[in-house]
Amino acid sequence: MSNDLAIAREEVFGPVLVVIPYTDPDEAVAIANDSDYGLVGGVSGNGLDHITRIADRLEAGQIFVNEWFLPGIEAPFGGFKMSGFGREKVAAAVESYYQLKNVGIKRPGR
Repeated sequence: MSNDLAIAREEVFGPVLVVIPYTDPDEAVAIANDSDYGLVGGVSGNGLDHITRIADRLEAGQIFVNEWFLPGIEAPFGGFKMSGFGREKVAAAVESYYQLKNVGIKRPGR
């Protein structure tokens, strides 16, 4: 399979696994990030330092390492790119409704 097929490029909500061969971790990250979407991604492997460095480079709102869908109400949810705007389930979600304004007032007699 290659990254130019629709199933590899579109945001699919269902039990779908796309397997694209790669030669090194840099190529794997480039393939994963070559998308208009970035809701969730995952990295599996040995060597926590190595796979967390890869996870840090992935452009997605949630990255799971050696597990899929670790639940947690305290974890922010939302995507990068065209996979949504803002975050849900955290204080940052509430802040997205704020509109800050500064009002300066000169008090009489001062």
